[in-house]
Amino acid sequence: MENIIRYQVERMLLRKRRNPALVLRPATRLQQDIGLDSIDLVELAINLEHRFHIEIADAEMEAMRTVRDVLSCVELHLETATVPVTAARR
Repeated sequence: MENIIRYQVERMLLRKRRNPALVLRPATRLQQDIGLDSIDLVELAINLEHRFHIEIADAEMEAMRTVRDVLSCVELHLETATVPVTAARR
């Protein structure tokens, strides 16, 4: 599952990068390295919400500074979203 999440997040980010030679790594910074501006960050959050059926709070979006931050945010939302469903089935 993590590989699928990473692949989809990286595809979203690679479409926005200003430097075509940039290789994404967990520590790659969204604004300084990829070149995202504030509008790009909002679009990223919206795309993540639609793709993964999650809701990202404004504070979470503002805290996303690196690729690792984005992946952690998505993974956390997906983990917490599945807990109630699993518990409800028992």
